Amino acid sequence: MRLRRITEHMRTHNWTAVFIDFVIVVAGVFVGVQVDSWWDGRSNARKERAYLLELKEDFAQVITELEGDSKEYAMIAVAMTTLLQQSRGEAPTLSVAELNWNAGRLIYMVGTPIVADTYTNLTGSGELALIRSQALKNALASFYARSEVIQLVSNTHELQLVSIFQPYIMENLDYIAIFEQKRKVPSVAAAGATLPAAFEEDRILGVLASPEFRNVVTIKWDISTDLLDVLSGALERARAVDALLDEELARP
Repeated sequence: MRLRRITEHMRTHNWTAVFIDFVIVVAGVFVGVQVDSWWDGRSNARKERAYLLELKEDFAQVITELEGDSKEYAMIAVAMTTLLQQSRGEAPTLSVAELNWNAGRLIYMVGTPIVADTYTNLTGSGELALIRSQALKNALASFYARSEVIQLVSNTHELQLVSIFQPYIMENLDYIAIFEQKRKVPSVAAAGATLPAAFEEDRILGVLASPEFRNVVTIKWDISTDLLDVLSGALERARAVDALLDEELARP
């Protein structure tokens, strides 16, 4: 309609009307573009906030996992140090049960799953650009790239479990004596499926002061403290990401 009126005014040489119609058309287009831009901005802002909230939830889980697993590996390292200290004296000062409990940490390891669902969705869909904070995007990329080290060290630990710790225990100790007796048996299991009492729980006394025992314990201490160091670094980075998420969510 507006274009037809411009054409009619041009035929009648009504240049003032042509100019007015032209201004109206340009203004309409400009306003339309601005409205679309405003609406897109609002839509993107809502999407960004939704992603930020999802990331916040993910990192709450990540931090909880890293904190818990760090405590577990610190406990394992302490147990190994205790065994090394006990192996030095003429006779141990701990009871056989306590020695076996500490030795049981040789076969104890913790998996550390890192929640990455939201970040994977963002990078896979190309919507990472919706996150306005470059600092946050850099922190997220750094965290998830470096968290792969956790899996690498954990894989080494698992390999040592089956190639060093379990074979040594089967050869030199009573496996039942050091096994975690508090493990829950699935409800579908038959009644009485728990392990019996240890057969030779005092076997640890015969190997406690041996070089081989000390070497095995030291290997476990080494991998546990290595994992603890990796987890501590990841926890620091996760907390930094979490703080940046709080800053972004606090923005108007």
